[in-house]
Amino acid sequence: MLTNRLLAITNMIISGQAAADIGSDHARLPIYLVEQGIVPRAIATELGDGPCLRAREAIANSTCGDLIELRQGDGLQPLERGEAATVIIAGMGGDTICRILSHDWNKAASYQRFVFQPMSRPYILRSALAEKGWPILDEVLVTENKRIFAIISSKPGKTPYQLSKLELDIGPNILTARDSETGKLYWEQWLAKYKAVYQSLLQSDSIENRALILDYEKRIEALEVIIDAG
Repeated sequence: MLTNRLLAITNMIISGQAAADIGSDHARLPIYLVEQGIVPRAIATELGDGPCLRAREAIANSTCGDLIELRQGDGLQPLERGEAATVIIAGMGGDTICRILSHDWNKAASYQRFVFQPMSRPYILRSALAEKGWPILDEVLVTENKRIFAIISSKPGKTPYQLSKLELDIGPNILTARDSETGKLYWEQWLAKYKAVYQSLLQSDSIENRALILDYEKRIEALEVIIDAG
């Protein structure tokens, strides 16, 4: 059985077409996608020998091993251009995801959709997507092991756009999802982070921190308005 996080990812892929899972670990996600008939075939990739061995064993023990191809390599490098409709990059930091994409943005643009699940630093990923002009299609929040994770779907584009500090941190779609209790809790968690950083900055009299203090004051004020309205 998949975790809540992985189940949420399955709802964001393009069904009926091949999918690739980057850093697949035990290959649970591609096995599920094929066994459930969501995709006709899948590619699982791993970098290390140990994870590759675990994935190979899991695929061999599944009922659909002939429809899942395991490849060893870094990021998107094991994939051919455009051979998967959806590419999933989950369970990594936002900075690591950006490193994978930036190795070859042109190759990355050959796939129709990406589903990202950054474990940390989501603002780095959203900033890169905005700079490259890749629109954010959807964002969902999932609670797992008492943590809230954001899952982001995007597709290649060519029109750069701007995101506010709140949109970079929290997500433009998540900020407007006013009927979600998980979303409100996520807002409050970010507000607590902002206030903690703000209080820390107040302890220093350095000139460099003055701009940051003003920045965090604005973030706190804007997010409090959103929370009150929600």
